[in-house]
Amino acid sequence: MREKFNWQIFISIGLLFSFIVMGFSGIVLYMAPEGSVSRWIGWEIIRLSKDQWENQHTIFSYIFIIFSLFHIFKINWDLFFSYFKMQKTTFKYSKEIFLAIIITVLIFIGTVMNFQPFKGIMKIGGNISKSFNKASYFNSVPDVSNTTMQQYAESNLLITDVELKNYLNDLGFKLTDNSITIEEFCLNNNIIPSELNKLLKKKIE
Repeated sequence: MREKFNWQIFISIGLLFSFIVMGFSGIVLYMAPEGSVSRWIGWEIIRLSKDQWENQHTIFSYIFIIFSLFHIFKINWDLFFSYFKMQKTTFKYSKEIFLAIIITVLIFIGTVMNFQPFKGIMKIGGNISKSFNKASYFNSVPDVSNTTMQQYAESNLLITDVELKNYLNDLGFKLTDNSITIEEFCLNNNIIPSELNKLLKKKIE
């Protein structure tokens, strides 16, 4: 006899897996460098870029919310609703409910107002991110997703787009359209933007 599909198991396991991906991607993003720097140095964890980790975190956060709602309303609604039953003039579990509310509000306010220990937690992540910025000379790093090859040549390399094409040809690359972004060019040629920059600056010198 074929067993009936167990929604409780499905929802519980789905909730667990979505929590794992959401939690792990959150830790990755906590340590990740800023967006423009991560694209410049080709920063990856498990072969996924920061943008891809952001996508994973967003999607699995939504999935976690959906599974959580099903977990509350389909599996544990009776139990959950019982917490809010009135006993005389107050909730049956008023102390537990109000303590949970107070802790949530305090954490929210503490994070907004940048109080300790929340300030320290965010500072640790910020310091890790800044360590990547120092390594890649952040002030001179262009935004590879918005800067065209022509803009890169004129603003960062201080050469004309024609000179850029010639240098790229000498290095074995071909630039047919100088209006494409640095990111697009590097993806097409399988090279990290910071590595391309090193090769070009060495060639120009």
